[in-house]
Amino acid sequence: MSVKAMIFVDGSWLYHSRQALFEALGEESGFEIDYKRIPDIIALHMAEMMDSEVDVVRTNYFGTIPVNKQGYNPAKQRAFYEFLSMQCAYDTEILEIDFRREPNARPDDKWVNVALSSAMMFYAMLTGSFDVAVLVGGDADYIPLLKRVRALGKRVQMVCMNNLNDKNLTSVMMLTTPGIQDLPPLFLDERSDDIKLVRSERKRVCKNCGREEETTWAGPEFFCSNCRSEHRKQLRACDTCGKEEETTWDKPYFYCSECRSKHRVSAEG
Repeated sequence: MSVKAMIFVDGSWLYHSRQALFEALGEESGFEIDYKRIPDIIALHMAEMMDSEVDVVRTNYFGTIPVNKQGYNPAKQRAFYEFLSMQCAYDTEILEIDFRREPNARPDDKWVNVALSSAMMFYAMLTGSFDVAVLVGGDADYIPLLKRVRALGKRVQMVCMNNLNDKNLTSVMMLTTPGIQDLPPLFLDERSDDIKLVRSERKRVCKNCGREEETTWAGPEFFCSNCRSEHRKQLRACDTCGKEEETTWDKPYFYCSECRSKHRVSAEG
């Protein structure tokens, strides 16, 4: 019989820990994380440790998003959360921080900590929901949670980061406090090669004209370069500076050529 595992991802912690993955591979400008593979990597690690088949019944992702914040367009962030939900089959719980109702709001990791903790306790109380709770995070705030989940008869697996180059990505207390984990922790930076998204080229058929073309695009719909270039241009306002520019870009967010150039210079410098 397989062991049922449920994953709980602290999205804020994972976002701020990406640099450790970049450094582990010696990447100068970073890389894309293959979010689809994270549950599989965790399941494989647990199966090796437990000598048993592991069934990941659900992957829960917790994050925040500012709304009604002056000068900030959340469209790109929303698109990312939609990708996790629609393409990676994550159950996402995204907390909206409404700056119109609370203009002095100071969002921090506690928003996510509370949401994740309450969800893990809820599922732990449901009979048969999971055997092992997997926490992807490194904050010491989770220690009381993990103790109580284990008191309910569940096992705990921690997925975290090594503290490289003086970066305190994982609390030392999380790694050394007795009674909060049942399996050796999985350090994501030690599996950075597996987590890196590799886009391989393959032939796909254009949804519009039926023409075949080599592409790395992995989305559900594909349009060839000819059809994309013939797509009607539209006038759009830059989300950063407000400048209008003609473009075929059809995502919810848009940045003009000047702002994109400034961003690249800033990233390189």
